[in-house]
Amino acid sequence: MRLVLFFIFVSASLQAQTFLVPYNHLLPDSRKIGVQVEFLNEFDSERETVFLLEDAFDELYLSFNELLDFSESSNFVLIKGRKDNDELKRGVIHSGNLDYQLAYKLFNQDQVARDIEVIRQELLGNKQVILFGYSSAAMVLQYYLSLFPQHVKRMISVNPLVFDIQKNLSFPYSGLSFSDIKLSDVQSFDFGYYANFNKGILSKKALSKENLMVFLTLQDVLMGLAKGEDIESNIPLMVRMFEHAIALSGLQDSEQKSNPSLDVMKKLSSSLWSAYQSTNFDFYGTNYDRLLEFEGKMILIGGAFDHMIYSKSYDVLAEYYANCTLLLLHDGHGLQQALKLTSFHELVNAFITNDTAGKISAYKKLSEENFIFQKYYEGAFKVPPPF
Repeated sequence: MRLVLFFIFVSASLQAQTFLVPYNHLLPDSRKIGVQVEFLNEFDSERETVFLLEDAFDELYLSFNELLDFSESSNFVLIKGRKDNDELKRGVIHSGNLDYQLAYKLFNQDQVARDIEVIRQELLGNKQVILFGYSSAAMVLQYYLSLFPQHVKRMISVNPLVFDIQKNLSFPYSGLSFSDIKLSDVQSFDFGYYANFNKGILSKKALSKENLMVFLTLQDVLMGLAKGEDIESNIPLMVRMFEHAIALSGLQDSEQKSNPSLDVMKKLSSSLWSAYQSTNFDFYGTNYDRLLEFEGKMILIGGAFDHMIYSKSYDVLAEYYANCTLLLLHDGHGLQQALKLTSFHELVNAFITNDTAGKISAYKKLSEENFIFQKYYEGAFKVPPPF
């Protein structure tokens, strides 16, 4: 496993702009706060616009938005969002104590999604937007899509953390553990993020020697929870951890094995969990029925060997979209192999620009590189046609 860096090439006129959004979208006439937006290239109102989202959970690992080479055919707008707003962070602390219920209320995915809609209206008016998201950000952008399906033209979703689908269908935990090499809970979580191999082919011994030791060797350069992030001091991250954990909760019962990913996320957001259990406040999850109303194009790219989430969840998610391309790759959640391939970058750009010839060409290259996952090893779970 190697850490491979790709740098985004942006215009010299890269600009940051502050957009005013409600402090709390649920309160009428709420006061306004500023959220930062970065224009990753020269904005041209005549071109299509792609929204990307910076997410607190994703920042623990790959800076995915910086790992892709974007073309100049579209506007690329990075929404950094309310997670960086100091006024919000101060507002949830009263008499030196953090109000966890209020923290969730102000930093949850519903607030972020409604911020995105305010930005879209101000920037684009009645024009539709293209969404591009990876991992946790993809989950939040999908939630936005469920609220405003009519405002989205296309969405490219890469390894979205749809833990609620995994939970509701009782898919098994897909992570890995080893008895001969001891990892801490957070190390195991990080390993599941970066791992990219098919445990159905390799032996447990081979997994230990060929993958786990490499992971341990690279921990000084790989990002993740094991780097010592203080979740309690990072309120937006704690809220996102809670949202992921509550999406997974209910998966385990007395007859099932414990899910280490759930255990880790619940532990790291334990204060927020305690507040939830004592007050039973409302939380926000995706209304999948609303996704059925989306008339645009969904491109869903998943790692067939994803050890953060059971990869068949992506097949199920694809069924909610009338016009969906599902592409499974021989890779894991962290896309450590895909990000090395020129053909992968070409395919993403072709999806963004809706370039049919480019999609066919890139797909052919990926196929020749034996990177397209055709079917699962158990059963006849076929992958739909590519386009």
